[in-house]
Amino acid sequence: MDAPWFYCPALHCGEIELDAAEARHVRQSRRLRAGDALTLFDGVGHVGEGVLLGEPDDLSATDKRRRTRPGATRVLISSVEEVPPTSRALTLIVSGCKGARLDWLVEKCTELGVSRLILADFERSVVRLNPGHVEKLRRTAIEACKQCRRARLPEIATGMSLPDACAARGADPLLVAHPSPDAPTLADRLRDGYPHTREVAVVIGPEGGLTDDELNMLRAAGGEIVRLTAHILRVETAAIAVAAWWAL
Repeated sequence: MDAPWFYCPALHCGEIELDAAEARHVRQSRRLRAGDALTLFDGVGHVGEGVLLGEPDDLSATDKRRRTRPGATRVLISSVEEVPPTSRALTLIVSGCKGARLDWLVEKCTELGVSRLILADFERSVVRLNPGHVEKLRRTAIEACKQCRRARLPEIATGMSLPDACAARGADPLLVAHPSPDAPTLADRLRDGYPHTREVAVVIGPEGGLTDDELNMLRAAGGEIVRLTAHILRVETAAIAVAAWWAL
């Protein structure tokens, strides 16, 4: 069985002290003991293999002289490797949603490999997020990375207007999820229209839908209208559906 994963932004070979959140996960949730194997990742592609060291009272006389802070949870990392970035990247420009639904959106999109989540403000947005929400959402992404063993955290941005979010995508092809019966399906476009495309951005509006002005702006920005299913989906369901199709 693979060793459990934990987050450590300052990853290096040698002895590392985990922060309080990861220490609780090690000791209380996973109930690891001295000598158990574990894996640390820094969120930017580096993964280290190591073992959990004993509590200060269990240390040898030599280790005690290191003046380790009492109660610290420490790991000895024997090797660090870099995981290459994926060759494909998906940016989701999506409307925010409420409470646990937003956490679920971030969690599942992280597991499915979304590279960048831009939680933009649409004209009909019910929830408008600001940069202060990023840290909480980032923590959700960290927990998802630990679960699915993903070495690189997705980029998360909030508080952007829809035009600014589209500009931030760079030169990526732009698809716009919209329930138009005449539009090709996203699955068909990914299979037939973009089979070799390495980077794509997809816009997912609020449950009230995109306004005519927004649709005109997106078309002017090069956006192509695609439909997801025959039904109207909640924001988080649509985001996960797009991520799942892209991941195939």
